[in-house]
Amino acid sequence: MEVLLLSSSVSKLERREEALRHSWFTFLVDGISRACSHQLVRHRPASYSQQSQRYVAMRKFPYVEPESVKGVKVEVNNEEVSFKDLMELIGKFYEKLVEKGVPKEDARFVLPNACTTRIVFTMNGEELVHFLRLRTCSRAQWEIREMAIEILRILRNNFPNLFNNVGPNCYYLGYCTEGKKSCGKPEQVRKFFANLK
Repeated sequence: MEVLLLSSSVSKLERREEALRHSWFTFLVDGISRACSHQLVRHRPASYSQQSQRYVAMRKFPYVEPESVKGVKVEVNNEEVSFKDLMELIGKFYEKLVEKGVPKEDARFVLPNACTTRIVFTMNGEELVHFLRLRTCSRAQWEIREMAIEILRILRNNFPNLFNNVGPNCYYLGYCTEGKKSCGKPEQVRKFFANLK
């Protein structure tokens, strides 16, 4: 995964809340799974431009493999199959469909959420803080959490006055909002985000 800050416009308003509301930030994120991008685009207001699977050939498509499935094999039709085996089979099937004249826009229906994608998005500072409060939390899915932490790292390095106090709710608000679903490690989480550079 690669995260780049492409552009920003930071308001010079004195109050932090107003400065965030009237500032915008554009990021390029490359190499995340479609599963991760589907979580990202749920955040509004924002603008998104995502790599097309309709026009881009997905031959030998790159994919994200979660740590939890590495080395795991399951039996399918009396055969042991790994995640990598399945991705290779899907890739070959996709290529054969395209070779037989099936339009890429239809062949892509077999592609998994594990396929990597590239996405450019723009959010104002206020929505970005909301996104980071939710997605840097230990309860967030691991891939979007890694992406959110990298985005926060970039923002803290470039705009410390706006983002040094941003992190998951237990850090930002001083208390966890997850209730019974809390990770139970608020001090450890706060320490991590207090030292994030």
